[in-house]
Amino acid sequence: MSRLRLALRLPLLIALLFGGLATVLLLFPLGGERFRRWAIRRWSGLLVAACGVSVSVRAQPGAAPLSALAPGSFLVANHVSWMDIFVINSRCAVSFVAKAEIARWPLVGLLVARTGNLFIERGRRHAVHRMIERLVHALAAGARVAVFPEGTTSDGRRLLPFHANLVEAAVRARAPVVPVGLRYAGHRGGPSQAIEFVGDTSFVQSLLRVLAEPGIRCELHLLPPLGAAVATRHDIVEQARAALAAQLQLPLDDSLPENLRQLRRAA
Repeated sequence: MSRLRLALRLPLLIALLFGGLATVLLLFPLGGERFRRWAIRRWSGLLVAACGVSVSVRAQPGAAPLSALAPGSFLVANHVSWMDIFVINSRCAVSFVAKAEIARWPLVGLLVARTGNLFIERGRRHAVHRMIERLVHALAAGARVAVFPEGTTSDGRRLLPFHANLVEAAVRARAPVVPVGLRYAGHRGGPSQAIEFVGDTSFVQSLLRVLAEPGIRCELHLLPPLGAAVATRHDIVEQARAALAAQLQLPLDDSLPENLRQLRRAA
C-alpha cells in the first residue's frame, strides 16, 4: 500500500510544484500583495493535503487565528520538519527565516525563495547581524515574520534550546511575539516518525517517506502574544520555550545537537 500511495501522491505533488512555479514566475509580478498572500495560503494548503497531512488548529484563550495575525507580528515556532513552513503558510502567509541550503532544494527551494522568505548562512556571525537588520525593516513595513529558534529540526519529542539572536529584531521593532507550536502524529496515534527530518536524512528521502505514509495529523497550536513586560530577547525565548513546552507537553532538552555544535565551532 505504501508504494501505491507514493505512486498516487507523487505525480500530484509534482504537478503542484510546477503549478506553483508558474504562479510565482508569471502571476506574482502581475498581482498585488493581497493576491500573493492568498496564492501562498491556497497553494500551501494544497501541498500539505497532497502529502497526506491533515491539519487541526488548537488555539489557547486569547490567541488570534493566524488568518487575523496583526501586520508586523513575529512568530516563534518549534521545528520538526520542512513541512512546518507549509503548514503555517496554509493558514497565514508569513516570511520565514530559513537555512540557505533550502534554496538549493529542487523546485521547492525556488518556490520558497520566490515567496518572500529569507535565507541565512548558518554559523556566520556577520550573516546574523545583517539578517537582524533585514527583519527589523520587514517588521516595520508590516511583514509577518516567523523564525525557528531551535536552529534545527528535532524529532518532535522534545524542545531543543532556543537561540535568541534573531529575536533581537522583534525587540528592536517592538513587534508582538506569537508562539506557535507544531506536533505531528502518525495514523496509529503516536508521534509520527515519517515526518521527522533529522540526522543525515536528505530532503528527497524525507519527502518520499512522507508521501508513502497512510496519514499524518498535524496539530497547530496558537498561543497568545507574549506580554509587553518581556523586554529582552533572552526573556522572549525563555518565555516562549516554556509556553510551548507546556502546551505541547514536551520535555526541555538543553543539549546542543551535533550539527549545531559543529557550526558553533566553525563560527
